[in-house]
Amino acid sequence: MQDENQETGCELCAVQSVAAFYQEAWQVSFADIAPRFVRHSRYPGYQGLVKLDEKSHMVWLVYGYTSRPGQYYHDLLRPALQENGKSDWLDDCFELVELVVAPSVRGSGIGTALLNQLLTVAPNKTAVLTTRENNIRAIQFYERNGWELLKDSFYPNEKAYRIYGKKLI
Repeated sequence: MQDENQETGCELCAVQSVAAFYQEAWQVSFADIAPRFVRHSRYPGYQGLVKLDEKSHMVWLVYGYTSRPGQYYHDLLRPALQENGKSDWLDDCFELVELVVAPSVRGSGIGTALLNQLLTVAPNKTAVLTTRENNIRAIQFYERNGWELLKDSFYPNEKAYRIYGKKLI
């Protein structure tokens, strides 16, 4: 029993570190961010990478999982992609959920390397992601890395997003 508690404690500690890094990097505060990371880590096909610097501070984070019916975002994406006749992108799909690079190391090529490393191990045929429609830097980054615009003006909430896809196999 003690080992289970230690594992849970380690998991909680790791999730709290990831959530704190995410909040600091994006200058946001979400009360539900840590539980979301835990929930996502339990989805089928989960793949995640983090990097610590020499002082044990997180400098980047990337993760995703296999997109399946019944998952919140999958169920939002499918009707939006059906409008464009592209819902088949979700049939065997890896959903890239987060790619976060600390502001101090952005622009160094780390994001491209992370993306490639993560997608190399994804066993799916396609990958999808969303990014805010006004996030020009992210849009340029994904397009430069071979992501195809599947839909713009996607509104999962009050803000406009773009849906991007990439063929993996």
